[in-house]
Amino acid sequence: MSQPDVPPLFDRVPAGLFRALGAENGRRYWDVLARLLEELWGEGGRSPGEETQRGVVVRTVESLLAADDPWEEDLDTPVGIRAHGLVNLFVETGWLAQRRRGLVEMVTIRPVVAQFYTVLSEFALHEPEFLGSKVRSIYLNLRAIAAGEASGDQYAEAAKQSKRCMAHIANTGCRVQDLMEALLKRTTAREFVSGFFDDYIQKVFIADYSELRTRDHPLQHRSAIIALTLQFQHDETKREALLRWYQEKVAGGDRVKAELQYERDTRQLMRLREVDQQLQRLDEEIRDANQRAMTFLEYKLRAPKHLDKLIARALHATNAMEEGAIALPAAPDRRHISEWGLAKPRMLARQATATAVERTPPTLDELAMEALRRRMAENRMVKPVHLANYVVRHLGDKRAVSSDELSITSINDLCCYQRLLLIASRSDCPPAMRRSDPMLQMLKRVQITFDDDGITRNGFMEHRRFTIQREHA
Repeated sequence: MSQPDVPPLFDRVPAGLFRALGAENGRRYWDVLARLLEELWGEGGRSPGEETQRGVVVRTVESLLAADDPWEEDLDTPVGIRAHGLVNLFVETGWLAQRRRGLVEMVTIRPVVAQFYTVLSEFALHEPEFLGSKVRSIYLNLRAIAAGEASGDQYAEAAKQSKRCMAHIANTGCRVQDLMEALLKRTTAREFVSGFFDDYIQKVFIADYSELRTRDHPLQHRSAIIALTLQFQHDETKREALLRWYQEKVAGGDRVKAELQYERDTRQLMRLREVDQQLQRLDEEIRDANQRAMTFLEYKLRAPKHLDKLIARALHATNAMEEGAIALPAAPDRRHISEWGLAKPRMLARQATATAVERTPPTLDELAMEALRRRMAENRMVKPVHLANYVVRHLGDKRAVSSDELSITSINDLCCYQRLLLIASRSDCPPAMRRSDPMLQMLKRVQITFDDDGITRNGFMEHRRFTIQREHA
């Protein structure tokens, strides 16, 4: 099923909806409209599409204006006439739908308009979100797919939730910056404190932000999500089942488009690996915002009110006094109001003396332990030359060698053996991924693959048998 490049917004909702909100009194119209819809078609009220008499709607608007009039004293028109005018405006712009049933005019709100209103309300009333619940939902969706209880619809939903989760973390940092810039423009400490706690603490923060660094943090399932995503990608059965769903439900039978859609959703899920980096950036933004807020509050609390006026008044009074007045300090030639009289005395900077670094030679035991640690690290290091020497030692002049024939006589041999086993597991990856896998680039002109059957058992591990084979020249 092909999707258009531009969402058909005006094909779904009446174009007049924006006329009321874009008018000069758009804020007041929105206030009355929001309260009217919540009163008649909100929770516990009628469902969208369910009709009511026009008189009921007009009386409801009258009661709303009587309780809280957005126009206050600006208009002298009676409330009843204004209520009829507002209802007519909402009907003309498409917010309300009116039709005649016999002799009675009935009014309702169309379901698509109600859905549009819900989207606008959620956008305007943005509240802190619980990231932990989103991550747990992603994990449960993927686990249901792994257990065979779900299909591609939950995989696509998990990808959407992953994208929203990462976008919310990044957007929170931007909102912190924008809000702090707006708060610092407020002149009084009272306005700043009110905005800091109402707009910043309650509305910007992630709801479970304080739990993200605890042992039972809500993002604890992200490693399992990454593991399940990779498992689906490398398991041919699971991957084929997901691709079949994308091909039938999303791509309209196009296999190439289904694969592209699946890879895109997979990348969205794999982005959860970057959540720690995003949280670190958010931590820095929040620390900076808190520091700026504390500095502003400290300045406002310490600085006297109307400091500039007080200084100007003191200078004017001092200038009007005669020389030698009792209120003036003992300084001839009016030095008390001169630049050198008001300046702070110069303080010579004390030269800092560096403390000597105490040098303690290492003992023989410490030198021996350091050499031992270095030797242990070198033995466990697997470089391409080490891996090549290990393979050549066992392959020799043979065409191929099985994992049953590999010997392990040292720690480095064991590490090379494990690396060969890891390379063999990568052979099940798609060809596009194998070309860019650095692990598969360690050995040239050699192919390592798992056998269809057979198990290798040695003194260290048990695994599927793999074969090391020379490639054709």
